[in-house]
Amino acid sequence: MVTEPGIQLEIDPSLIGTLELAGFGVPYVDLEDEPVVHTRLRVGDTEYAYERSYPVKGHSAVMPGGIAELQAQGRQVLVAERSERYLVYVA
Repeated sequence: MVTEPGIQLEIDPSLIGTLELAGFGVPYVDLEDEPVVHTRLRVGDTEYAYERSYPVKGHSAVMPGGIAELQAQGRQVLVAERSERYLVYVA
């Protein structure tokens, strides 16, 4: 599916998996085949907005703490992988 950057990308809920991070899991989707990075993702009735990214290699040093902090704030987190980066989206 090709859309313009910044346009919301609809994600089929059946494509959502789990990324294990330092003792907890977060919803995860592989977007390697997407030609652009989107600022918004929608899964079912939930819309997520881009928050930040982490490198895939070396993410375990800071990403689990950042995700845990977002969750402690009551934010729903979705992680997408694309171009050797984990893109963090929040709702």
